[in-house]
Amino acid sequence: MSDASKPSMNDGYIYWNGEGGDIWLRNMDRIEANFVALTRYLLAHAAARPGEQVLDVGCGGGQTSRALAQAVSPDGTVLAVDISEPILRVARQHHGAVANLTFLQADAGNADLGTARFDLLFSRFGVMFFADPAAAFTNLYRAVKPNGRMVFLCWRAMGENAWIAASTTAAVAALGEEHRPVPPADPRAPGPFAFADADYVRGILRGAGFGTVAIDPLDEAMHLGDLDTALDHLKSMSPISQALPTVSADRQNAVDAAMRDALRRYLVDGEVRAPSATWLVTARP
Repeated sequence: MSDASKPSMNDGYIYWNGEGGDIWLRNMDRIEANFVALTRYLLAHAAARPGEQVLDVGCGGGQTSRALAQAVSPDGTVLAVDISEPILRVARQHHGAVANLTFLQADAGNADLGTARFDLLFSRFGVMFFADPAAAFTNLYRAVKPNGRMVFLCWRAMGENAWIAASTTAAVAALGEEHRPVPPADPRAPGPFAFADADYVRGILRGAGFGTVAIDPLDEAMHLGDLDTALDHLKSMSPISQALPTVSADRQNAVDAAMRDALRRYLVDGEVRAPSATWLVTARP
């Protein structure tokens, strides 16, 4: 890996190559199951075609990368980029044998990705963590062909995402206000909900050079598994995860009961299918 493509040692790099990567890996299979409806819709909208060159930004465990590689085969290729080496290690184990798929550890926001190289820039929840979004999307714009496109999915506001908001609200009520997660001082700081404001996202993309930007709401259910599975997953991934080990067993049991009650309203045929709220973004030079 050249110096130009090595990820910088910023907070994001440290997090995703440490605690963040470990958390993601422990939950990887559940996350993929959660996203099944969203992923299907995003891939269909991106419409990768045979022979295209594709960049998968924030590829995670490589499931989307493999699907894209199948769509562009036999002559197209996919470069799957992620900042986390632990996550990429698993991606390579699962999908490294795919002939037209290459994995690269890099920060797509500043890596040398070439000029006018890709027909499609694709990302499923991988673009909200850039330390400098304006510079990052300028870098991505440089890499897309003049007739190419960028398609990505990002979260709308947390309060609109019942799958996480409802259970978190219930947990805080059981824990007590002193354990309420403190929102970031800057709501646009790198994080899952950094792109909740569509006008903000549109401004970044147009500033990077994209001439046509479409941002459409997508409301699809998150498939969270049965009640026990959903509870365990949300406890490990939610904003209250760090508070739980610090309280008594009785309080933890109260949290479990409150979260179960909140999730039970979304049960469909034994599975928790809670609403999600995302932006489906399409941008062209």
